[in-house]
Amino acid sequence: MPLAPSTNQDTANGEDALTRRRTLLLARRADPGHRRPAERYWTQHQKTIEAAGYILRPRYHADRQFSGTRWSLPHSWFEDWQRRTIILAPRVIGATRIVDGRQVILKRLPDEDRSPDEVEITTLFSSEQYMQNSKNHCIPVLETKRLEEISDTLLVLSRMSPYDNPRFRTFGEVVSFAKQIIEGIELMHELHIAHRDCTGQNIVLNPSGMYPSSFHPIKMNRSKNFYGFAKSYTRTQHPPHYYLIDFGLSRYYDPADGVSLDEAVRGGDKSVPEFRDYLNDFLQKYYGFEWLEALVADMCNEDPSMRPPIGVVASRFAEVSGALTSWKLRSRLVGRKDHFVLGPLRWIRHVYRTTGYIFTRTPAVPMPRDEQVSQPVKS
Repeated sequence: MPLAPSTNQDTANGEDALTRRRTLLLARRADPGHRRPAERYWTQHQKTIEAAGYILRPRYHADRQFSGTRWSLPHSWFEDWQRRTIILAPRVIGATRIVDGRQVILKRLPDEDRSPDEVEITTLFSSEQYMQNSKNHCIPVLETKRLEEISDTLLVLSRMSPYDNPRFRTFGEVVSFAKQIIEGIELMHELHIAHRDCTGQNIVLNPSGMYPSSFHPIKMNRSKNFYGFAKSYTRTQHPPHYYLIDFGLSRYYDPADGVSLDEAVRGGDKSVPEFRDYLNDFLQKYYGFEWLEALVADMCNEDPSMRPPIGVVASRFAEVSGALTSWKLRSRLVGRKDHFVLGPLRWIRHVYRTTGYIFTRTPAVPMPRDEQVSQPVKS
């Protein structure tokens, strides 16, 4: 069969691709660190941010002479070459607070593209009124910084890590995680605030207990300065706090209006409700969560009127998780895609570790102490 002749459109697409490649190569020559467009904002405004009291990693200093450029050494050996494979949150970056050396996260909220309620809702849960509430699992805000010269607002947050890194090891650790997140959503709903983007991308954990000497913001298994491995503990040894983040799509609903139905918004999870794909993917990732499937199915009902209120969800979750035996709670999570060689090795290590937990009477459901990681928000 003869090949179809190329069209003008095909030629134009090929030329566009070639032009984009040339532009990328020229940009890389001008920027030896291969900073992505999303990173260049931080490089351009590094001095302004430093004047506000925060130091970015050396990678984002405009005059940085990148390590290893004079030698043919792998870039992965050097700290200033470390970058995310995919930048999921180009408006978020790690930094160090100058006054005390504390590692923090900066979230940029530009004036031209900012949710009108994000700052108010985020800082609400860091106010004195709610900081001591045991149900509060919204990200603590250390302070807000207004950068007038570039028309931006910075939210200064405590250093956090993804909720699933390091991986869950036991069913008890998952119960602790789910309980805290349900509590956080319950408090938001009591205040008539809906998150509207509650997915795995918007849940984090406070790793300060698990990583007592901190860790590198890109390579979590590395030490803070990257040159060495970070000392770490399991979730059972040092139970973490879990937090909800990113209230850009959140909304307050006036209780005087009664029960409100709103149009679906497409955040990190495109399903409706917004957590359906995330919950189902989580349950399918591991064996042994049959006890939770009925509750998840009701929460993801296509008919909004049939979904249980969050208070009912909390009660049902407490009931089904409370029926689990200590043996089940201490059992190792087995992934459906676990390697057939690594599985037995992980089981041996799990037995050794669990024996120690039993002898030291470490709880099977590791709940953190009620401690806060921030002071009342400052602006």
